Amino acid sequence: MAHRFTVNATIQGVSLQQFKKIAADTAMHEAVCRRIPGENLEILESKIVGNIYTLRRAYNLDVNIPDIAKKFMKDTFRLKRTDVTDLEALTSTVVLGANLPLEASCERFVTGDDQKIHIKLDWSVKVKVPLIGGILERHAEGEIRRFSDIEIEIVEDELKKNLQM
Repeated sequence: MAHRFTVNATIQGVSLQQFKKIAADTAMHEAVCRRIPGENLEILESKIVGNIYTLRRAYNLDVNIPDIAKKFMKDTFRLKRTDVTDLEALTSTVVLGANLPLEASCERFVTGDDQKIHIKLDWSVKVKVPLIGGILERHAEGEIRRFSDIEIEIVEDELKKNLQM
């Protein structure tokens, strides 16, 4: 059975309508990608068709291991991420693929009002390693939470930059 957890965040000072308008621009999403800690970012696809925005990217995660281990494990932590977003409903499906025995996906929901937006990420993580899968899933949760917090901070900064224009 997969390990499940939720990440919640609120961004003050951005209305739902402002968010919807800014989110309809691929440049904002790509700017967020470029700021996430990692190496060798490749944006494989970034397109809007109707109300559906698809963003596929790959990058090497900046994981918390010694540098010498990173050199030996070069591309082991290469993450492939696909976000498919309904720009009208402000819902997304996020799927992470890695060079590891990991299945991770998320349902993202954005709600809000005239003062703020609320982001809810419902994650499901499954590590297919006998005996220690549960331990690795909890570790993966910690890393996903850390990167989610970083990404939400970047999104907030990019939204506020766009509002000043």
